[in-house]
Amino acid sequence: MPDELNAPEPEQYCSFLEDELSSFSYNNGFQIDVIYIDAIGAWSFRITEPDMGANLGTPHERIAVNGRSFTTEIAFLKQSDCVEIGMRTICSEPSDTSADCEVFRPRVVKALAENEHLRLLHSGWIIDGNPLEIKSKAELERFLDILEDQDRSLPIVLVADSKTEISQPQTVSLPPVTPSLSADKFSFSGFTQPKEEISISGIADNLTKKNGFSITDKKEKKAKEPATPSSVVKKAYVQTKLPVFDYTELARSLIGFAIVVFSGEKYFKLIENKAHIAIDHSNILLITKQEAVERIVYNQYQNDIQGFFQTLKKDVISMQKRSAYSFGNVLFYSDAKLKEYKTKRHQTSSLEEKCSIYKLENTELKTKIRELSQQQTDMQQTAENLRIARKKIESLSAELDSERTAYDNLFKETTAKEDAYRKSAELIHFYQHKIDIAALFPTDKKDVFNWIDENFSDYLIATPRAQSELRKYNGSLDLACLCDGIVFLAAYAKYRRQELSEEMLNLYAEHKKWEIQGCGKETLKVHRDDYTVTIDGGQYLLDQHIKRGVRAEELIRIYFCWDNKSRKLIIGSMPEHLATVKKST
Repeated sequence: MPDELNAPEPEQYCSFLEDELSSFSYNNGFQIDVIYIDAIGAWSFRITEPDMGANLGTPHERIAVNGRSFTTEIAFLKQSDCVEIGMRTICSEPSDTSADCEVFRPRVVKALAENEHLRLLHSGWIIDGNPLEIKSKAELERFLDILEDQDRSLPIVLVADSKTEISQPQTVSLPPVTPSLSADKFSFSGFTQPKEEISISGIADNLTKKNGFSITDKKEKKAKEPATPSSVVKKAYVQTKLPVFDYTELARSLIGFAIVVFSGEKYFKLIENKAHIAIDHSNILLITKQEAVERIVYNQYQNDIQGFFQTLKKDVISMQKRSAYSFGNVLFYSDAKLKEYKTKRHQTSSLEEKCSIYKLENTELKTKIRELSQQQTDMQQTAENLRIARKKIESLSAELDSERTAYDNLFKETTAKEDAYRKSAELIHFYQHKIDIAALFPTDKKDVFNWIDENFSDYLIATPRAQSELRKYNGSLDLACLCDGIVFLAAYAKYRRQELSEEMLNLYAEHKKWEIQGCGKETLKVHRDDYTVTIDGGQYLLDQHIKRGVRAEELIRIYFCWDNKSRKLIIGSMPEHLATVKKST
């Protein structure tokens, strides 16, 4: 091993001087390159090694993949009050490789986190294997600061507190009470209750209330008091707290992969109000940036919490694959090398040395360009073949542009046809659906409300008043038209619940030209009683209607309102015209 790698153990860091840092390269089946730039306090390490497999000789063994290599880079940048650290592992492999690959974290991450002389920070959070527990407003604010940090790269795993379930009351017999010759003024019937609290299944049911009062049920107060000492019967509710997911162990196992946060029940609403992230008991949320991308509820893992623990850990680690990261100001090896050349150019006044450095810098840039341009090119291809290939590429560029334009036009044409076909299919399906509904229209008005209950009870509520009015109506009535209006109102209810698009709602209105209209503020004010219906003790104002026909023709009016509580449309009156400001009938 080269002398440059023979550094002392972390515990003896004081014995290692900054002068001993240097730039060097080392190759022994794996390639190590180190750049140190004293002027800016930058140190960059790169190791490239072939895939040697993982967990060899264990049940979790992974066989090495031919052609796969790993490049791990660790970069430090000294600032005035801290050291910025950036670490990344890049997997390079043939494009046709299908074998899976783990997500790696250099062991130096854990070493730095566990070093008592250091504090490893990410978005203001100390990475030490401990969770952030939101049990105070200060901890809530700290969580919000971490959540809103635009430079945060690690995901957040938010574990919510579990709920407490209360079981049915149990009857408990307490020890006999002792009669008091001189009754305590704070006791009843001359008996004193033991001052100890009675604990049932680990939950204390405090039967001895403030000032020594023994509180009993009203029935027990009326019961005849025993003349001799006897047992006291008391009902107690047993509270059971559901198990809380082991977020502490999860934080230890995900060190360097995620920030684990636990929220007490008290802060659920505050998190929802301030972070716009809904949270409920025993939820586990995976948060990237400022958005919860996955939510796991208790019944998804309650039957196998330990097995789910391992699955969750694996999933969180896998989230790191191909993710975008913010590395701050650190310089990884290639950029550090270019920076080193630039620094040396500014440090020397010799034109000859500057020219030499320019040549080295130019060589490094060419190397980077070559690596990018020849990823898919045979490394043994001669310069002449490359020149011919480039000429051929240039000669084909115009043809390629022409073909691309033709392809774009064909793609647009195909897309337009597909959209037209899809819309046609949707229309056909819609009208077929309308035909099926129309085939089931009742032919007798007394059957209308049974038909509504059977087909639209999830969206419509027909009031007794509407039923009575339809039953008593003796005028000419187009029952099919009335039923079509009811179908439209069911569609409108779906639209209000965001289950139907406005475009589809317009299709339901198209045949009879249905239109939602308001009943008018003055009309509702003057004839409020006529426009008010009562359901289960609650009053509702019929502020909207649809209509068909006028006085001289067959007339249909359906008056309704929207109920936010049930998320249903209430039909309150039909099929006649209610009073208006101009006409009282």
